Amino acid sequence: MIHPYSKEQQLKSDSLPSKAKRSEFTTKQRKEVKRIYGDYCQICMNPHTQIHHRKFRSGSGRNNPRNGAPLCHECHAFVHAHFEAAEELRTEASDHFGPYYYYDKYDCFFEALIDEPTDKAFEDFMEQEERRALENLRVRNGGEGPERG
Repeated sequence: MIHPYSKEQQLKSDSLPSKAKRSEFTTKQRKEVKRIYGDYCQICMNPHTQIHHRKFRSGSGRNNPRNGAPLCHECHAFVHAHFEAAEELRTEASDHFGPYYYYDKYDCFFEALIDEPTDKAFEDFMEQEERRALENLRVRNGGEGPERG
């Protein structure tokens, strides 16, 4: 549907959280990151973890749990110090969740990927992107299913 107002005008100015708020993981989102990836560091399997933004906050990485990765303090510091390690984590997320893994519902709305910035529209879109990404990964792997973890 063509709307006579800009995306910003369609949202009430007080309903759009700041970019900083949109990049902070809530307790609920932290639990979802652990549900998706487990309770151990994704690199060394240390059980003492913190949540890493695969797409850095400084690069507009949001609090979407798909953008999180449990990492221990040492691996977290390593990833931030070594571009290749950080890029590997981003590629893994993109392979499993699609190119918008680090977006939130407002990013999707502003990019016209969803019609309204609701949790349902966002999750429906993200689930569709995940199915598409996993199918692409299967094709690249010669029909083999990807390992999740």
